[in-house]
Amino acid sequence: MVLGDIDQNKWSLGLERVKQALERLGHPEKAYRHVLVGGTNGKGSTCIYLERILLASGYRVGTTISPHLTSFTERFRINSCQADEAELEQIRTEIQGVVHDIGLTYFEWCVVLAAVMFARHEVDIGIFEIGLGGRFDASNVMDPAVSVITDISIDHTDYLGSSIRGIAGEKAAIARRGRPLITTAVGEALDVLREHAQNIGADLYEVNQPYPGEVSMKGPVQQLNAALAIRAARALGVDLSRDRLNTALKEAFLPGRLETIGGKVILDVAHNPSSMLVLVAYLETIGFHGAGVFGVLADKDYMTMIHLLDRVCSHIYIAPVKSERSWGEKEMSACIELGNITRCMSITDAYHQASQTGERIVVTGSFYTVGEVRGSVLCVLR
Repeated sequence: MVLGDIDQNKWSLGLERVKQALERLGHPEKAYRHVLVGGTNGKGSTCIYLERILLASGYRVGTTISPHLTSFTERFRINSCQADEAELEQIRTEIQGVVHDIGLTYFEWCVVLAAVMFARHEVDIGIFEIGLGGRFDASNVMDPAVSVITDISIDHTDYLGSSIRGIAGEKAAIARRGRPLITTAVGEALDVLREHAQNIGADLYEVNQPYPGEVSMKGPVQQLNAALAIRAARALGVDLSRDRLNTALKEAFLPGRLETIGGKVILDVAHNPSSMLVLVAYLETIGFHGAGVFGVLADKDYMTMIHLLDRVCSHIYIAPVKSERSWGEKEMSACIELGNITRCMSITDAYHQASQTGERIVVTGSFYTVGEVRGSVLCVLR
């Protein structure tokens, strides 16, 4: 694996290490324009919608998203195609000697690898998804032509705090003076973005009307994510015809986002209460009432999430995920006391037990959860 020797769970927020690395490498990121996409939920979908719109307009596009489901290379895309692992390994080998003493974290390495890869492929625009927060996220070293912020809700409280105002303030920091800041945020979060934009002189654009056409990805907020991407594209100088826009938005795809496999299994990376609420709303609209497979990280509001999931599930099978940050016996025992829940040894075991019910299945709670099941289900289907 390209970054197999780097601890994926070690976070050290800050910009100086990436700045130093890019400076030593001759600033490869200056060869193209940047778009930063932050927010709590819907960042990945918005990135992919924007990517497809730009491609349909004749631009060469690099996109980096996180985290991945089953393969590290999912994080890096050139013109909508997943990166080649051998190329990523070669880039790391070539630049390792230049930056080895800086102490880049896993996510910082991802940003640097993307910056270099995009330059080598001569992209016109690089789309960078913010990994955590905004102010001190490694991607915020970029100089975005456009900054985009999706909805804002409570998540990552150990890093960002427990108030909407505080979280919105961290995410607002990806805006730049004299440049567009485009958002679908509402309420108190929108108030914070308005204040910040006014203070620094950014041009704020509020998107509150969903795209009226058809989009490829499912769920009640996808039309709004698409509208956000359309507004960002226009800020970059793109104005597609309706037909070409419709085609572009129908081609967008991200695995594990309300993805249905085999007509029976629904996968969705609803990893916090707000995204779980969106998932449950979708399941209610399609009349879903089946088995649930749920695994989550310990720092999430798992009690709220499982209460929501219980609204549409006849039974829920829970298990730890393959991460040092997984919830444990204490957290799972608290959920079992709610009833209608079975504790399993692993996510694979939980999925197997859910399959034996003969019901439709929803798999959710974490990227780790969805990734483990998706890989095994696709292997069977092949």
